[in-house]
Amino acid sequence: MARGAAQAQRKRAQAPPKPKRKAQSWEDELFFARLRRHAKWMFVLLALVFAIGFVGFGVGSGSTGVGSIGDLFNSVLGNGSSGASSRIKDDQKKLAENPGDVQSAIDLSTLYQQKLETAKAIAVLQAVSRVKPKNLDALNALAGIYRNEAASAQNAAAAAQNALSARNVTPPGLALNSQLGQALGSDPVTQLLQTRATEAFSKLSSAYTKTENAYRDVAAAAKGTSQEPNALLALAGVAVEAAQITGSKQDIQTAVDAYKGYLKLEPNGVSANQARQTLQQLEPFLKQKQ
Repeated sequence: MARGAAQAQRKRAQAPPKPKRKAQSWEDELFFARLRRHAKWMFVLLALVFAIGFVGFGVGSGSTGVGSIGDLFNSVLGNGSSGASSRIKDDQKKLAENPGDVQSAIDLSTLYQQKLETAKAIAVLQAVSRVKPKNLDALNALAGIYRNEAASAQNAAAAAQNALSARNVTPPGLALNSQLGQALGSDPVTQLLQTRATEAFSKLSSAYTKTENAYRDVAAAAKGTSQEPNALLALAGVAVEAAQITGSKQDIQTAVDAYKGYLKLEPNGVSANQARQTLQQLEPFLKQKQ
């Protein structure tokens, strides 16, 4: 027993000491802070994409949108690039013969989106909407594209702002009003980042204006139909998002009017309580702006 205890004691003495955990430097902490900021914006983007998917596919609006999820996966995974090119030509031919063929227009627009040719996708839906201005499938598909563009613009604006914020981090011990601090704030790189951030915000505001107008067209076309309540809710939601970005009184008024219109149609609807709560938050702010 004594011999075994002695051997165990010698093994413990010979075991190498556990390495001490290295303390994080301020550079490491800054890295993780940036990572958390980017992760936060990624979650915001994913949430927006999720919402856009609901609008684009017409979930909860009674509209077929751009088609079922199964149709979209079949179009992406089915025939490859050669099959897509063939479908594009077929849809173009059908639209040339019948400019009011909504289903062909939606299919062609979807194919253009898969090829990242967003301008063509929008143009196709705009053309068929001029022929059939009350068709909710085409209008919802068009609004979905604009909202997707707004989400992309929001992500780009967030990235530009994060880059500017990171550039403007004051090193420890450097006073903001010092000559060196002023020099760091006016160097060409910082000025370039400021320009990019300003341009990104301008594009974001423009994207939300187009999105709001698109959903306003949907609500107008849905007036008097069973889809009007959901169309008003969609318009109100987009207007609230736009108001949070621009602070525009017009955006706030659009949201208030849309929510009131929805409550008039469905005072006991599934979203009625949420609409009332949002109105209570918006109306005082609207009065302060007057």
